[in-house]
Amino acid sequence: MSGNEHFVSADSEGYFYCRAVDCYLNVKKEQHVCGSGCPYYTGKADIAKGEFVCRYQEKGMDDQPALFPSVEGLDERLYKAYAYAAKAHLGQYRKKTRVPYFAHIITTMNYAVELTEKIEVLQAAILHDTVEDTWVTFDDLKDEFGDRVAGLVEAETENKRRGMPAAQTWEIRKREAIEHLKAASPDAKLIVLADKTANLESIVREQRYLGVEIWDKFNQPDKSKQEWYFRAVRAQLMDFYDTSVMKMYDKYLEILF
Repeated sequence: MSGNEHFVSADSEGYFYCRAVDCYLNVKKEQHVCGSGCPYYTGKADIAKGEFVCRYQEKGMDDQPALFPSVEGLDERLYKAYAYAAKAHLGQYRKKTRVPYFAHIITTMNYAVELTEKIEVLQAAILHDTVEDTWVTFDDLKDEFGDRVAGLVEAETENKRRGMPAAQTWEIRKREAIEHLKAASPDAKLIVLADKTANLESIVREQRYLGVEIWDKFNQPDKSKQEWYFRAVRAQLMDFYDTSVMKMYDKYLEILF
């Protein structure tokens, strides 16, 4: 490995510092986000030993550099999207956890890069939740990344019906998303597949510790309705039926339902 690359090892409690999400994660609870979609990932890791190949090894939280210092070899356009999304999602966490929301962005990218090398599609995968869940607007994305990226993000963005209880609007939002997906472009569908596979992966990981109570954390706690949604999404993504990502999607469905 070069001088900028080395193993980051978890401590005896399972914690390691993840530069990409600017937070300590716990490998024993499978909260790692390392993978080919991470801006710091450089190669394969020995997860069983709690070791991760990363460009930066941090020993403490004091006097650290900016969240996304320039990374050698990372496409400048992806660097820009990562930095923008990191700022937009700063302070957000996965539902009822202390896992930074940005971990979901990296996991989504881990799957997206298995499906395409198109930079604009990968930028949109990184930015896919910025309008739905942060202060960012579509006009902001158009100004920063162009119409193509903004359009792909828009195709992935739900009408949250702000001001109404999320649990009350869950089913209509999901039915709208499925109808929209039927006419979506292949690139937009690719991002949906990466995003939903990342969501399923997260649920599988947490279910190992929470059991059936995992569903209580969602706006829709009815497991059967969650199954309906994920299977309905899958039915619209059959163009990807023979890909590694769809195979993981199916594996997670089998585990959960």
